[in-house]
Amino acid sequence: MAGTVTIIENGRDGRVLYTEGLRSIDGYWEFGGQEVIVIASMGSVEDWQRSCAWAVERRSTILSFIAIELIRQRAPSCKAEVDEVTGNIWLHQGSTAHTSSPPPVPKAQATAFVHRYSKLKAMFGIGVLVVALIVAAVLWTGKKMLTVAPASGVPLNECVRTDKHIASFIQYTDPHLPNWSGRGGNTTTSISLLLIPLDGSTPKVIPVVSALDGNGYALSRIIGSDGRTLWFDCTGLFGVRLSDHELISSKDLRSANPLLDPKWWEDPRGMDILDGRLHILNEDNSAAMDVEPGTWKASSVAPKPSNARFERREPTDQLAAGLITSSGSWFGLHAPEELHADYQVKSWIERVESAEDAKRERRFFEAALEPSSDGEHHRILSIEPLSEASYLNAAFLRLNAKSEPLRLPDPESVLMIHTDKPGLAGKLIVSRVNVHGEFLWNTETGLDRFAVSQILPGTEAFAFVGTRPPVEGKLSEPLVVLVDNATGRLTVHSLWR
Repeated sequence: MAGTVTIIENGRDGRVLYTEGLRSIDGYWEFGGQEVIVIASMGSVEDWQRSCAWAVERRSTILSFIAIELIRQRAPSCKAEVDEVTGNIWLHQGSTAHTSSPPPVPKAQATAFVHRYSKLKAMFGIGVLVVALIVAAVLWTGKKMLTVAPASGVPLNECVRTDKHIASFIQYTDPHLPNWSGRGGNTTTSISLLLIPLDGSTPKVIPVVSALDGNGYALSRIIGSDGRTLWFDCTGLFGVRLSDHELISSKDLRSANPLLDPKWWEDPRGMDILDGRLHILNEDNSAAMDVEPGTWKASSVAPKPSNARFERREPTDQLAAGLITSSGSWFGLHAPEELHADYQVKSWIERVESAEDAKRERRFFEAALEPSSDGEHHRILSIEPLSEASYLNAAFLRLNAKSEPLRLPDPESVLMIHTDKPGLAGKLIVSRVNVHGEFLWNTETGLDRFAVSQILPGTEAFAFVGTRPPVEGKLSEPLVVLVDNATGRLTVHSLWR
């Protein structure tokens, strides 16, 4: 999700603003009644069709994201219910509420109360009503209102794949006094590192920093692994020793290099993993140091400035349209409009052809190719479908944007992804197919096909990062799903911690 949620406070109500680039969705929030602590209204489907049609197709995902952010930013001990039709989001006290609380009031009644309150406010001053509501809320929630328990952790920024792990930051809201003021003065954040081993062993959560004020941690990034240590920037340089999960800080590097100016370790923004070592540039890129993985000793090397750390790899980078088989023919996945535009007889194709991420029905095709003079460009002599079956948004998987699909042996085969059904909530399917279009296995990942945010490739297993399909009244759980390339065996890990 590339959007952000901003909460604007105006006493006991305010605005909820969802923003994606230059586009936004404007909502409204108020305190509720009885068990409903807060209700936010983001507008009905009809409202979105009139004012923000660009977001209608992703309505469920956006509403779930807004609910997660409302909880994270203002009400960590609450649970959320989402009505995708009306656009209402109810936040109510979780399992920490007193059992002596009054019987719950139906959401419709709480919503009606909020709307009555809104009308009263527009008609006359509500100072007395505000005081009464605040007192009632305190009496109802009792001592649990005095300190908000820490919420479950949620992922922060993108996952990173190393040779042994999938790594992700997890952020938590620290225990604090309740706050819906918008000022955030009593809210701090803790960050941990989640390591998901690729070998199927138990994931490990490693606390890194706590009691962070402000939003500086939002720029945190995982730098990479040198084989022994996973290095990352989280309000400063840190590492995790992979052998025992010991946390390493810049203090340890200063101790290992007492003669070096401490400034070398202060700013991780220019650090990267190059040639299997942590590479550190000075402020003007005129000098550099490499850190030896085993001893943390730094040695002077030629500067190697790189912008790789700013590159974002889109899921489409891992999608290919076809490949040239060992027999010299083209094995492709094409929709009718693609066939007529780019894969006609006498058209030229390249060895590496990317696939468009589009909601099209594609079929398997085999094409006879004219011998190539350079091995890269080929003319199509004839092309025929291998079957009548079609697969929604299908594409082959590859390791990077410049490579062919990953080939698997015995028999010669490739991996493909497709969607199990059209419309919203379609699930991502991973399949292994031979070059004749015959399936060896199918694996349903449990992920919403159009909410997959990352594809992390590997020769042994592909990892997919996304959320489950939306369910009315529930938030979509973020997951890392590992699919074994040879067998299709599935391993699923939650990013809620």
